[in-house]
Amino acid sequence: MADRRPQRPSALRAQGAFQAAASSEDEGMEGRQTRSTRRVMRVDLSKLDTQSLLRYRKVHKLGDTPATATKEDLIPSVTRHFAQQVVDEEEVLMKFVLAVQKHNKQMRQINAVQQQKAQEQRLAMQQHLQQHLQAGYGRQVPQLQQMPANHLKGGVIKQQRR
Repeated sequence: MADRRPQRPSALRAQGAFQAAASSEDEGMEGRQTRSTRRVMRVDLSKLDTQSLLRYRKVHKLGDTPATATKEDLIPSVTRHFAQQVVDEEEVLMKFVLAVQKHNKQMRQINAVQQQKAQEQRLAMQQHLQQHLQAGYGRQVPQLQQMPANHLKGGVIKQQRR
């Protein structure tokens, strides 16, 4: 530690200001019990529109403001309620992970159904083409899946040589 370079005065002032801000933020937390180890984030709810604030009031049943309150009346009530919420970060993260897993599972099921429908449509189209070819030529045409690969040359479909 003795060989460390001394800090610049500007760095010391910044560090002091940071510690003072952190201690003032922590003073409001004394009476609250939270399971979170992080400091409370400040949220500016005044940026929300009146309809959002009214919806928040209705969902959380905040009875201290009337339903016809203005934005200026709603902001203190909503801010107070929002600040009182205790969040268990581990639980929130676990629920988020489970929700993502559930969503992924549903998407895999939807994709499987869509792939099955696409396969059925391909088979139906092949059967339709097979019937159309048989009707046009009046003879049995080999299954389309079993036909050798063709290539287009000069506008005429010719079988590839093996």
